[in-house]
Amino acid sequence: MSLLKLLSLFTLGFSGCLNLGSLSAEDLRGTRPNIVFFLADDQSFPDHAINGNTKVPTPVTLALSEEGLVFDRAYTGQAVCAPSRSMLYSGLYPIRNGCFLNHYAVREGVKTIATYLRELDYQVILAGKSHVKPAAQFPWSEHMNPVRQAGLPRPVIPVEKMDRFMERSGRQPFCIIVASEYPHGPYIKDTPFTQNDIQMPPYLPSTEWNLKRATQYYASIAQKEREVLAVLNLLKKHGLEKNTLFLYADDHGADMGKFTVSDRGLRVAFMARWPGKVVPGRTEALTSFADFVPTAIELAGGTVPGNLDGKSLLPILSGVAEKHHDYVYGVSHNQGIQRRSVFPQRSVHDGRFHYVRNFNSLERIERERAAGKEINYFLERGAKEHGKPEEELYDTKVDPFEFKNLAQDPAHATTKARLEEALFAWMDQQNDHLSEDGPVTLFQVEKHHLNQTEKQFKYIVPEAYAGPVAGLVDPHASTSPNP
Repeated sequence: MSLLKLLSLFTLGFSGCLNLGSLSAEDLRGTRPNIVFFLADDQSFPDHAINGNTKVPTPVTLALSEEGLVFDRAYTGQAVCAPSRSMLYSGLYPIRNGCFLNHYAVREGVKTIATYLRELDYQVILAGKSHVKPAAQFPWSEHMNPVRQAGLPRPVIPVEKMDRFMERSGRQPFCIIVASEYPHGPYIKDTPFTQNDIQMPPYLPSTEWNLKRATQYYASIAQKEREVLAVLNLLKKHGLEKNTLFLYADDHGADMGKFTVSDRGLRVAFMARWPGKVVPGRTEALTSFADFVPTAIELAGGTVPGNLDGKSLLPILSGVAEKHHDYVYGVSHNQGIQRRSVFPQRSVHDGRFHYVRNFNSLERIERERAAGKEINYFLERGAKEHGKPEEELYDTKVDPFEFKNLAQDPAHATTKARLEEALFAWMDQQNDHLSEDGPVTLFQVEKHHLNQTEKQFKYIVPEAYAGPVAGLVDPHASTSPNP
């Protein structure tokens, strides 16, 4: 049966479920619903029908948006896989949870959604991709591994195992994180889409290569949509729709957004559906991936720990609040990845204005050279490859793709000063290793070392710099929590 036909059955079967009364956050707290969070992998915010793309194949999430609440200002804290997931599962921004480099572990002692909800007598399942560690701090009731499928470049979600689990789940509530491997590359090469089917975001040029790649990206998005539909159909099959909060999000953006603190990297598609409980519509409330854990804890009837960076979304989900956070924040490092050009960034967003501080800019390199300081090869290399100024400021209401930097515009000096103050106050609270004039740290990493030539990733190190790199710092030690 085709995707669209299955979608029509899902929509018809669900349309009669909405019967919203007057609810408050208190009405939802402690109701102990099932929670299913579908997390897509590497899909950019503009590449959704709900966000204005009329060509991208996202009919399932479009239908879901019409039955639920769409968050137009939802953000992760780091646009790379392991840090984004670790933040989502811990309720802590990357510096505080310790996973601010890809392929890295959370800090010892950090509790995660698996622990919090199991302590509240939930079954907590990870179905699909993991990319978080260590296992001891992610004590899932069960990890259902993704499944290889002939003809596809990446594994798919374990639908049959989820089906069997839902059939025997009984009265004990559950939380399932459905972590898809799509549309993350390598993309599906056998694509039904042509270049005429592509709506390219304005920051990507419509070159022959980009368009061909986008046709494969769209095929991978369509696979992800099939997986979302499969999970929704399981909830319907087992009569679980009315007692399940279903959440959908992308983990972060992809092209020209991943590994950055730009809106195209940190801003994510996010929506919630809970028949009779969540008020359908759209909200501009500024929300964060750190909000998931406190939301789940409150739904389960627990007390939210005071040390979390997020706060419960129940006032937004019930429709009684329009505002959530004053600011959300972003982190980027570019160490431990394939293109390891060192360029630490921090950012703060108030829902309209987005301020970025680049801590390894060429401006800084030249200031330090003029002051007689010895310049590290890897720092200068990173500054040159990125080529960004020390400060950036964007009005994302009028410039959503962040083309016009307003950081030096006198008309926005007050806004920039306010956001800069908020950013450095947050960095201090997070015990960030970076400061306004302090050194830029080079970290010990587990993969993709600075001095390691890897031609397959077009990363070549001159022989003079191929030896051991001096002064490398342990990431957790450099950001150990404040007492």
